[in-house]
Amino acid sequence: MTKFNRNSKILLSTLFISLLSTPLYAGEIIQIVNKDLRKKNAQEETMQVLFSEGNMKMKGMEGTEMIFDSSAQNMTVISHKEKSYMVFDKSTAGSVKSQMDAAMEKALAQVPPEQRAMVEKMMKQRMSAMGGQQQMQAPQVKTEIKKTGKNDTINGYSCDYYEAYRGDQKQGEYCITSWSDLDVGDDIQTSFKNMAEFMKGFMEDLSKMSPVRMDDNPFSYMNEMDGFPVLSRQYSNGQATHESMLSSISNQDIDESEFMAPESYKQRNLMGQ
Repeated sequence: MTKFNRNSKILLSTLFISLLSTPLYAGEIIQIVNKDLRKKNAQEETMQVLFSEGNMKMKGMEGTEMIFDSSAQNMTVISHKEKSYMVFDKSTAGSVKSQMDAAMEKALAQVPPEQRAMVEKMMKQRMSAMGGQQQMQAPQVKTEIKKTGKNDTINGYSCDYYEAYRGDQKQGEYCITSWSDLDVGDDIQTSFKNMAEFMKGFMEDLSKMSPVRMDDNPFSYMNEMDGFPVLSRQYSNGQATHESMLSSISNQDIDESEFMAPESYKQRNLMGQ
């Protein structure tokens, strides 16, 4: 066997092993340009949303990344600043409640027996009062989505305007293009719809522990408007504060590792442990 043939076999073997160890998935990447409208001459920031094999990843959010796995029905939030990540699933809220109960039991264990019952009652009353007071101060008002009748063409996509109101306060406006006009694979539409359902269930469980607004789920708006926001603006006190615009959509292979937390990062929970 010649030296050339030996080197060729080594090269092919190395390439084969490399392909097996870092599989690539066919996918799509959406580029979204974000801008803070409150600041003059604010620099635009680009966010990427990656889709492949039922996975969705948002990256470019000031050191934080979010991964949603449709099949596993969980969401991973990665903090590059802290080199850590948290995984949220159906059991997360219940797990946090159990940890809170355990923490309270640990604290009560330090209290003398003759005072334990009184302290336990006071702690429960305080927690109940805090939750009830917050709910009274911030009553839940459902966000209403209204179609304005206006339309536009943005970056080549025709879209219809919708506005989101909570009471008489405008929360946002969206120019929505239909999924068919967006011309993307089923993976993107399915991932967003699965994410909306996941967030709905997660927030319902979370509301059992704290008074959160049940409709504070931006993904659910997309289901209601049945399309993708080519342009979206967030409002506060009648003024637009942030703007996001669809820049491009491309098909490309995506490394499997994109949908995993870095191996060196530490997993944490909502209790900070």
